[in-house]
Parts: sequence; structure tokens; C-alpha cells
Amino acid sequence: MRKRDDQKKNLILKTTATLMAKQGINGVSMAMIAKASGVPQATIYVYFSSKEELLKELYKYVIQKNCDYIMKDLDLNGDIKECFKKYYWRMVDYFRHYPTEFQVYEQFMSSMMGKSLVLDNVTDLFQPMYAFVERGQREGIIKQELHPIVVLSYFSLLAANIEKGKLFWGNRADDLVYQIIFDTSWDAVTIHK
Repeated sequence: MRKRDDQKKNLILKTTATLMAKQGINGVSMAMIAKASGVPQATIYVYFSSKEELLKELYKYVIQKNCDYIMKDLDLNGDIKECFKKYYWRMVDYFRHYPTEFQVYEQFMSSMMGKSLVLDNVTDLFQPMYAFVERGQREGIIKQELHPIVVLSYFSLLAANIEKGKLFWGNRADDLVYQIIFDTSWDAVTIHK
């Protein structure tokens, strides 16, 4: 068996992401990945036993990159609203700076193939984000009846839809639009006394 090289594995993953962003999940074949990456198809199978395994690894790679970027320097023990603000703006920055990964993530989330991938421990990556939502709930700031994923979705889904509009239709949104989304989302998930 050939020795695995992390650089080559990352090249395969990044090439697959680039192709998926342009062609869609079903429009990418192992032969296309081999040609675009310059890695022989047989060598790709040394790293990934099937296209499904490659897609699972790509999904994990994209989610890990997203979570790492968003959570960097996030003070989960600070003021809840400031923590949400930093989370939100880091997420918007991620969408803006990593459009390929964003498009790949969106394709996984909206496709039947994405739904069929069984991903072990992916929700563990989101635990730090859930933790600050739960802290806000314990402190009586965030509505108790909302699951953490619902709370985070108020922020992420609206911002993601704006970014999709920019990528696919050339729509433009300035920071004021994103600030309005933040304020509206914050208002929706918090307890008003």
C-alpha cells in the first residue's frame, strides 16, 4: 500500500471543493478530480475508497474550517450579546472570504446526497456554539424554548441567503443589511422584559 501524504490529500479535497462549487455534487466524478488535481485516479483511491468517502471527508473538512474560523478568539465567557455579535460577524466574514467552501456546504445541506452522508461526530464541532446559546438561556437572556440550533439558525440562515444572492445573482448587500439581520435575529431569540 502506498504511503499517504497529507498535502496530497488536502489537494484532492480542495480540488473537489472547487469542482463542486462549479459543477455541483453530482457533476463531479473521480476522473474529473484526478484531471483537475493532477493526481492519478488510482492514487485518489489510496486516500478515499469511494466518491462517497471523499465527499464525507470534504464535508467534515468544510465544517471544521467553518467552525474553526467562526470560533477563533470567541470569548464564550464574555457578554452574551457581544459573543453573539462576534459569532455572527465571523460567520459573515467566513462566507465572504471562503465562497468555495460556503457553496460546497450549501450544496451538501440542500442535496439528497448531503442528507444521505452519515457523518460521525460532526455535531461535536458545533458544541462550543451550542454552549454559549445554553449559557444565554441559563442567564435568562435567550428564550428557553428554542433549541440552540434554532437560535443559531436565526442568524446563519438569513446571512447565508444574502451571500447566496451575491454568489448566484450578483446581488449586493452592505454591512448595514447584515447589521439589520443581526438586530432582527437578536430580537427574535431574546427574552424581552
